Amino acid sequence: MGAAGLSGPDAGPRTMKYLDHFHVQTKREHALLGDTENGENDEESGEVADPKWITIKAALLLLLGAAIAAAFADPLVDTVNNFSAATGIPSFFISFIALPLATNSSEAVSAIIFASRKKIRTASLTFSELCGGVTMNNILCLSVFLAIVYLRGLTWNFSSEVLVILIVCLVMGGFASFRTTYPLWTCFIAYLLYPFSLGLVYILDYWFGWS
Repeated sequence: MGAAGLSGPDAGPRTMKYLDHFHVQTKREHALLGDTENGENDEESGEVADPKWITIKAALLLLLGAAIAAAFADPLVDTVNNFSAATGIPSFFISFIALPLATNSSEAVSAIIFASRKKIRTASLTFSELCGGVTMNNILCLSVFLAIVYLRGLTWNFSSEVLVILIVCLVMGGFASFRTTYPLWTCFIAYLLYPFSLGLVYILDYWFGWS
């Protein structure tokens, strides 16, 4: 029936309208793939001139960043403790509310910039950066912390905090393990985990006396 309709007296305008719509749809899909009008990606149009030098430079920058973090770690801890003592606010809540805004702001800004381009490749970079941050903060840092507690024989009084980390990792890890696309409603669950974590730590510490 569709072919018969297109072969009637109004086949010309209807066919051109259909083809124009198809052309617009194709261009939109190519844009989502990250292709420009010249058929090349803006971010991948050129080849890397010296991969060996870039690898060495990246490794040196990582070492420099680690050295800077190590140099400022102790003053940051002292600042948090002094601010906690002056205001009467537990240091854990300062670390959970104020410090993430300062330490993770760069990741948030770069993720927003990548996502605002509305390209498949840049969206993939956004999720890769988020997964890398989760891995660093909740696995590597937690492992180092547990190793220090074990090797130096420190008193363990962080059960509530670690329990909260495990709950958040299990919930978000379940979404990341069994889904390849993330609808809008999943972000609300992720946002709600933040006040849920603070509330659970407060209840476990001050109502049940875990710490």
